[in-house]
Amino acid sequence: MLKFFQFFTGILIIVLIAPQTSTENIVLKKFTETGLFTSYAEAKSFLKITTWFLIFAFLILTFLISYF
Repeated sequence: MLKFFQFFTGILIIVLIAPQTSTENIVLKKFTETGLFTSYAEAKSFLKITTWFLIFAFLILTFLISYF
């Protein structure tokens, strides 16, 4: 079960990080266009927090899988 969550977290990380380039951030643009966020800064903050949360979750899951 942990391996499934690790796989899913890894896929989410790839989906969030891969389209982000120095010239254009497609993910951030899509988040802003949804209307869920009141400003560009709020969408950027949400994306940054979500990305770091997923990275740490992936590392914790990897650590747990190595023990169990």
